[in-house]
Amino acid sequence: MVRHLAAGAAVLGVASFAGAVTTVYDNEADFLAAIGDYLLEDFDQYTYGEYTEYTLDIGPMNGYAGTISAEGGANSYLWSGYGDMSTNSALDWLRVDFTGLPTYSTGGFFYASDIGGYFVPGRQVVIELSNGFIYDFVPASQTDFRGFLSTDELFWMTIDAPDDASYYWSSMDHFYIDSPAPGALALLGLAGLMRRRRR
Repeated sequence: MVRHLAAGAAVLGVASFAGAVTTVYDNEADFLAAIGDYLLEDFDQYTYGEYTEYTLDIGPMNGYAGTISAEGGANSYLWSGYGDMSTNSALDWLRVDFTGLPTYSTGGFFYASDIGGYFVPGRQVVIELSNGFIYDFVPASQTDFRGFLSTDELFWMTIDAPDDASYYWSSMDHFYIDSPAPGALALLGLAGLMRRRRR
């Protein structure tokens, strides 16, 4: 279906995958305390259906940058909502390629929207990072924050709102690209090592 028919705890957990350790935050303030300089994109300059290009370059800001695109079953183009970014086709998901300084952390508001661009409660969102980490959750609201901090450099991420009998569009807002504050990666690596030794 095509959109243009209308238009807790501070750290949730530490997971190891293929040598990488990824920490998940659900508190934006704690995430910000763990990172250094960053790029923040709120997409406030866009209105509903104003942006319909195949890619969107964001940044550079503080050396960080990224390219957002739609990929998946339709490989369509992006679609701006009400100050957020989504895909034109529900068959696609969002992809961000990190193109600036080395990136080890990212976060923001990730959620499913309907054909009108509105938040759909109770819908699963699946985040995949280039380090092999996959995280799925059901956002409580359009501003339910999730941040990810990895010991391995991140090259891309995807945001998917899987369809069922109905269609859902992957959406993002208040998006960070960044790296951890000095020393944070060493602490994460130690946490991952301790976790592995307990097995």
